[in-house]
Parts: sequence; structure tokens; C-alpha cells
Amino acid sequence: MEAHTLDGPHGTLIDKVIAAVKQRIASRALTPGAQLPSIRALAQTLRVSKSTVVEAYERLAAEGAIRSRPGAGFYVVAPLAPLSLADIGPKLDRAIDPLWISRQSLDAGAEVLKPGCGWLPASWMPETSLRRSLRALARADEATLTDYGTPLGLLPLRQLLARRMSERGIDASPEQIMLMESGTQAIDLLCRFLLEPGDTVLVDDPCYFNFHALLRAHRAKVVGVPYTPNGPNVESFAQALSDHQPRLYITNSAVHNPTGAVLSPVTAHRVLKLADQAGLTVIEDDIFADFENTPAARLAAFDGLNRVVHIGSFSKTLSASVRSGYIAAPRAWIEGLVDLKIATAFGSMQRM
Repeated sequence: MEAHTLDGPHGTLIDKVIAAVKQRIASRALTPGAQLPSIRALAQTLRVSKSTVVEAYERLAAEGAIRSRPGAGFYVVAPLAPLSLADIGPKLDRAIDPLWISRQSLDAGAEVLKPGCGWLPASWMPETSLRRSLRALARADEATLTDYGTPLGLLPLRQLLARRMSERGIDASPEQIMLMESGTQAIDLLCRFLLEPGDTVLVDDPCYFNFHALLRAHRAKVVGVPYTPNGPNVESFAQALSDHQPRLYITNSAVHNPTGAVLSPVTAHRVLKLADQAGLTVIEDDIFADFENTPAARLAAFDGLNRVVHIGSFSKTLSASVRSGYIAAPRAWIEGLVDLKIATAFGSMQRM
């Protein structure tokens, strides 16, 4: 840590030492297991007394953020919170082109790691089941193999999705569900349905990078809200609503990408209350639902598909080559979404 003073009118010197250490943990300058500066070294760096650092370290130890090893010093033990890109630099990193990232990920070979992309290695996918299903499909009648599907998509699959959603507390009839080619296509259709160029959209910070690329294509203004271990930072969310009057908020509730955080029921209720007051529509992307050990809170379950639209796909858990996603939306929206789907995709792939 570079030498500097702890200036400012708010809080005691002990509070400010604690804040300085927590900031270094949050920014990954100190990770779990890392040794903190010695009491003498930190006192010299921050230009405070050694007794101030001792008290700060003791309070951090009482909170469970650090622990003392007699004769060896103090070490970080707190787990890392999901990283907020807004809190770190250099700011140039914020200008990285999301379309460039997508191209690099799609063009790279199987041997290249693709952190943040969200897809699994091919060897982890259910190859045997896919081959068996394709053999059965090859024996289907001519219309199944060659004709368009209906705009809403295959009814048995929509019925299956309705049952799966009910297990997570979401009440959606098959008539409220429309099949899409992917989660990305679902968001694209909803953006066509809801946005005008120049509208503001809230996303999590960090979020899946292709959200930025998709929203750029719709000429939307994107505003990030820091994501915490329990969901979006509610104070920042409220401030963004006040400052920007956004039209949409796009998020993951379960197994958040890329942080892995999980939305808490308390945060879900607070976010929905703020969204209702602001007239905000929420797109809840549930693409990683099958990776949950314990089901998390769903905004669509609390909201009843009123101003929350629930989407997902099977690209991450079945196959990216089997293009199959879905939208569960308010009943009043379905006819308009069907018209848009016909205009942009005509029919549906999902006859099989």
C-alpha cells in the first residue's frame, strides 16, 4: 500500500483503517489466505498509530474477515464477494468491445478456456442421449422433418416448461410460453417489443458480456448496477431508477453469470417494489437453472409474471447446437410477441 493519510470528516481513524483493508479485499488486492501488512507497516503506510491498527485488526477479526496466526501475523479469511467492475480500474477496460469478445469465444478451439462465456466442454454434455434422440427423430413423418412449426412452438415442450417453472414457484400456463431459438433470441424479441432507440436499460455489473452487445444493437443506453452476493445493490438500483428512468432491467436470479451469486428473497422483494414504483419491466434470464443445488428466489415467482418476463434455454445444459429457448410473459403480451416472431423468424423450429 502506498503511503497516504486517511483524510475526511466522517468516521474515526479506526473505521477508516477498517474501510481501507476491506477495500483491498473487495478489489482482490488481498485474497483469502493472503497475509495483511504488519501492524507497524500499515501504521506507517496510513500514517496512524500502531494502536489504531491493532484495534482495526481486532475488529476485523471479530467480524470474521481476518484472523490472527500467533507469531505469523494476520491473514484474510473472508470469502470474496462477487466482483463489481465499476469499483476497479483501469477505466479503459470498461470500453472492451463485447462483440469482439463473442467472436473470440466462438472462433477459439475447444482447447482454449473461455471464462465468462457460460458454456460447458463438449465432453460434459449428454452426447449419448442426443444421438438416441436424433435417431428417433430421423424416423418421424415428413411434415415433422420438413414443415414450419406453429408460432408458439411444440405444445408438449411448453407443457413440460410450465411444469418445471411451477417447481420454482412460477405460475405460467403453456399459452403464456413461446418457444425461441435461444435465450439471446428471446431477449432480442423482447427488446424489439419494448424498447425504442435511446431508451435506458439496467444490467448487473458485472453481467454476461453479450447483454451489452445485444443492447448496443438496439441502440439502448446501458447502465450498470453493482451486483452483491445477494443480488443487485438495492441503493444503487434505486438511484439508477431515479437518475435514468430505465425501461428495462435484465438480470439472472439463479446462478448469476459471471459471479455465481444468488438472489435473496429480501433483495427480490425490494427490487420488485422499486420496479413497480418506477414502471420498470424486468427480464429474468434463468438459463442456468439446472445447475442449482437449492432453488433460489425467482423474481417471476414473486411477481406472478406481471412486470417480470421469464426466459431461458437449453443451450448450456443440453446442447448449443439444439437451438431451443423460451419466453414466459404476461398473457396480454403473447399476441404481440407472436406477431413479432412471425415477422422476424416466421415459424418455430420446435415441431420435434
